[in-house]
Parts: sequence; structure tokens; C-alpha cells
Amino acid sequence: SESDMSEGLTAWLKHPLVNMVIGFLLTGVLGTAITQHFLDQREQERLRAQVALDTKQAIQQFSKLNEERKVRAEMLLQALRSGSSDDEVQTARQEHETAYVAWSVERPGTLLLFRDLLSSENYQFVETGFKESLVGKVFSPIRLCLTTALGHGEDSAAVNRTLEACRIDELLELSSTCSLALAAAVSDLAETRSEWVSTEATTELQRRARDSIGKRCP
Repeated sequence: SESDMSEGLTAWLKHPLVNMVIGFLLTGVLGTAITQHFLDQREQERLRAQVALDTKQAIQQFSKLNEERKVRAEMLLQALRSGSSDDEVQTARQEHETAYVAWSVERPGTLLLFRDLLSSENYQFVETGFKESLVGKVFSPIRLCLTTALGHGEDSAAVNRTLEACRIDELLELSSTCSLALAAAVSDLAETRSEWVSTEATTELQRRARDSIGKRCP
């Protein structure tokens, strides 16, 4: 009868050996699940640390290239304004050109690093800010301004008029602030690529990046 079957099942479940087997099975299942959870957590932490390291290295390379170009432009500007000898001006000019060539050669690699770190949408945003703002409205005008001033030779009055007209000091300052804004944006946006970042956090990081570039880049 059903009553007898129920009593038999109850007695069987109460057997010490049965309890031991069930306990072993449950412990194994739970233990495996807990172990996997901690392994997944450690893997996420490892990936998070790797993304942070890759982002830091890419930003350092980007900032170094931009700063080197700015510093060489400032040195050439100082030579032009101070009435330095032709040899000194030519040396400063050559160093400026060397920095420009290095920047041009290494720039694509740096952008590729950014592309690996960012989503397609965020990368396009940073790339546009870089090409249209930093390069198009800052670095290119600086180069044109200095080249034009050099063309006046020893006519210091014409040199100074050219430098004043193109607002060289303002452009040099913008090169630093805009470069820093782009670097900060990459740092923020790289975090949004991670699956462990919430939607709310992603939205806030994207807003902060866009505000930073919008306020500090022309």
C-alpha cells in the first residue's frame, strides 16, 4: 500500500549510509559551484587589472607624444622671439621637425591601442576629438604659424606680428588642455567596455568624457 511504501522510503532515507551519500553529493555540487564562483571572480579581477594597465600604458604613450611635440614648438617659439642666432633657430627648427615626425609615425599605433580598449562608438568619439580638435584646430595651426614666422627670416617685427596674429600662446596652452581631456576621456570610456560596469555607471562615464572634451578642446 501507499502507506507501507511511504514508511519504507522514510526508513531508507533515515539510514546513515544514505544520509552520508546525499550529503556527499550535495557538498560536491555546492563546493563545485562555490569554487567556480571564486574562480570567475578572480578572472574578472585579473581582466580588470589588465584593462587598467593597458589603458595606463596607452594614455602615457599618447600624452608623451603630444607633450614632446608641444615642448619642441615652445623651444622654437622661444628661439624666434628672443632673436637667437640663425644656427640656434635652425637647431630648434630641426628638433621641432624631429618631434613632428616621431609624432606622425607613432600616432597610428597609439590610436590602435585606443581602438582595442574602447567600444566602436566610444572610439569614434575619441578619434573625432583627436583629429578634428587637437590636430585640426590646435597642432596644425601651431605648425603653420611657426612655419610662416620662420619664413620672415631675420625680420623680427614680421615674425612677432605673425605669432601674435595666430595666437600661438593660446594654441600651445590648448594643446595641453585638450590632450589631457582626451586622455581622461579614454580612461573613463575604457571602463565602460567591461561587463562588470552597470548601465548607470556607463552612462555617467560617457557623459563625463564628452563634457571634458567639449569644455577643454576647441
